[in-house]
Amino acid sequence: MGDRASRPESPEIELVIFDYGGVISERLLDDLAVFETRMGYPPGSIDRLLFGDRVSREMAPGSDGDPVDSAHDEGSVHDFHLLETGDLGFAEYLDGVVRRAPEIIGRELDAVAFMEFTAATGVRVQWPMIHEIRRLQDSSIALALLTNNVKEFGDAWRASFPVDELFPVIIDSSEVGMRKPDPRIYELTCERAGCAPAASVFLDDNPDNVAAARALGIETVHVGRDSLAAIAELRAILDRRGVRTR
Repeated sequence: MGDRASRPESPEIELVIFDYGGVISERLLDDLAVFETRMGYPPGSIDRLLFGDRVSREMAPGSDGDPVDSAHDEGSVHDFHLLETGDLGFAEYLDGVVRRAPEIIGRELDAVAFMEFTAATGVRVQWPMIHEIRRLQDSSIALALLTNNVKEFGDAWRASFPVDELFPVIIDSSEVGMRKPDPRIYELTCERAGCAPAASVFLDDNPDNVAAARALGIETVHVGRDSLAAIAELRAILDRRGVRTR
């Protein structure tokens, strides 16, 4: 009892940080298996070709998490990492994809078919999450967007919803030269928002990104496929941490 009394209380939440892909938008390239089957490529080969080998066991096919955001190679830096930190251009990245294809998928990549497939999927915004962000605008909460993204994709994802209207702070990995789960990018987000990590909550669909934020003392919501459940969890955290938004 005495230990509980001496334990400092958690500060009131001052900042909510949202991921983009898998939180504000539906997961990007979530149906690569459909393309692989259609083209007769080995299962999982296009995923490996584009993003490298996954480290997190939670990112196995069919699990939660945006396949784009989870790109990670153990002991090396994959081209997609360099693309998201702005250290590699998209044209160079595609050259590498084409070059690696025979080794990974067993034959040359049909680039035209792949581009047609990705163009058809498009970006699908989860509007309940947008409505929740608008609701939070009417409270005292600060808002920030933290996304691993690609410089050449900036115009497309920014046009998918009113990003500048909703977020005073926008951290794009390709603009700041680092990507989640690097702890520095969370610290930068909190710094630019003028809030401490311990007074922040972060929503992301990738377990590695969530774990990295939690290690800094940021409260987290691991977003699954049910955006309404994630919103309910966020509201519960805000209520528990002294913020009334209803």
